[in-house]
Amino acid sequence: MKQIEYLIKTLSPIVLAEKNNDSTLYNTKKYIAGSIFRGMLAGKFIKDKNLGDKAHQNQEFYDIFLANKVRFLPAYPIGKNIIDNLEPYILPLSLMKNKKGTIIKDISDGEKIETGFKKMTGFALKKGNDIYKVNIDIQIEFHMSRNGEKSRILGSDKEGKVFNYEYIEPHQYFKGYVIVDDDIADNVYTYLQKTAKDNIYIGRSRSVQYGKCSLDILAMKSIFIDKLNKDKKFYLYAYTPYIPTEQWNRVDNLAENLCEKINKKLSRDDIKIQKGDLIYATTEEYSGYVGVWHLRRERKMALSAGSMIEFRADNIDDNLIEKLNEILYTGLGDRKEEGFGQFRLMQPMQGLSFKELDENIKVNTQICDEVKKQAKQIIKQRIFEEIKKQAVNDLENKAKFISKSKTTLNRIEDLVNSNKTKQQIQKEIQDFNKSAKDNLENMFLNKDNFLEVLTEDKNVKLPYSNIEWKNSLIVNKEDLKILQDMEKDLGKDIFVINKDDEYKQYFLWFVRHAKKIISKKNKEV
Repeated sequence: MKQIEYLIKTLSPIVLAEKNNDSTLYNTKKYIAGSIFRGMLAGKFIKDKNLGDKAHQNQEFYDIFLANKVRFLPAYPIGKNIIDNLEPYILPLSLMKNKKGTIIKDISDGEKIETGFKKMTGFALKKGNDIYKVNIDIQIEFHMSRNGEKSRILGSDKEGKVFNYEYIEPHQYFKGYVIVDDDIADNVYTYLQKTAKDNIYIGRSRSVQYGKCSLDILAMKSIFIDKLNKDKKFYLYAYTPYIPTEQWNRVDNLAENLCEKINKKLSRDDIKIQKGDLIYATTEEYSGYVGVWHLRRERKMALSAGSMIEFRADNIDDNLIEKLNEILYTGLGDRKEEGFGQFRLMQPMQGLSFKELDENIKVNTQICDEVKKQAKQIIKQRIFEEIKKQAVNDLENKAKFISKSKTTLNRIEDLVNSNKTKQQIQKEIQDFNKSAKDNLENMFLNKDNFLEVLTEDKNVKLPYSNIEWKNSLIVNKEDLKILQDMEKDLGKDIFVINKDDEYKQYFLWFVRHAKKIISKKNKEV
């Protein structure tokens, strides 16, 4: 089983509406649910391949979205920068902090709640025992209601109905994972990388400039195997909400049924896991809308992400831990393909520290593909300017003309302006008639005639063969540092020019300037 890491950056306001009791305010989710991510990808797949209502008959679509081989987990917020080695998650409900927020305690080891401590909630980044609180920037936008057909045409509502959208502000990052079975992992990874080349759109009001995001597909790795300390309590931590398949009304009954389901999947007579004494949990309702059916899902109660359920087991060994991880990453309960029902193994934590994100943390600023593309194009044009200057300089200082005809040079200019490759151009020049070749042989660059220079005949090297164009961009030491940073951010090949483009650019300006020199000499005569 593999885990593919993905990153979403909001490029415009995002509205991820969720249920509330206020008819004038639409709240927004503070994270990108797996159902939203999966739905966006499925819709884009259907549209790109023009599958219509026959999408389920397409084998690739079926494998990715319908075969229960891929689980699209939610993307949790990580802030306004990408920070290396910090993983996002929802804070476990067993964490408590004092009023000043300077002391954190994990009471999952059975410790009693102290006076002056309160429960921690929300999103965080974690590395070892360090926890970094993540804040999501939210704003509220005022709107006129336009639900009726006439109101939409008019662009307003005569009855004066209004409502407010809560939205996630642009330029914030969200990080999530896609859990994939081994047999289709490579295909899914390739598909996601192709999808990430374009911007994506999620949430509501996409037709009025909401919902635009960029998508980056990062590494694909094997799933991480949690290690357990046999001397500590064992917990099932709900990484995402869990929707049981059966009806339930008490969390302790849910916990017992959950342990039974895991035991069935373990299929080991010598080991059974049992519900422990401690549970830290909250619940919430989940519904949703199925676009294909144009119907809302049945509303169901779910165990909230961040909930902790203690379990016990005898004879815990590495094989059991590995099997438990496989079961938990596969998912439990309903809507597993949308990322629900993901649990992780967890134990009581000690020596926790609560920190603010600051400049001392290594920040990895991601550059989107469109910016990289534009930057490379700008650098390419800048190098073309250097090639032009070099060609003109060579003609000015090294050229000698016995022939006064520009006819052959006109033919060469047409060739280097065409879509032909360097090799094809050189072959055509070699096939010129005797008169054209004689013309080129009476034009010289140092001791080599133009025919030899253009075709690299008789081991004559191209005039620019020893020039590294990157060095021509360096004026001082500060420039060198800038270029090194550009290579780091944009790739080592940022200053490498295609051999065909290099040849054609050089000889385009070489020939044009040669024609100018010949015209000038002819006027003098």
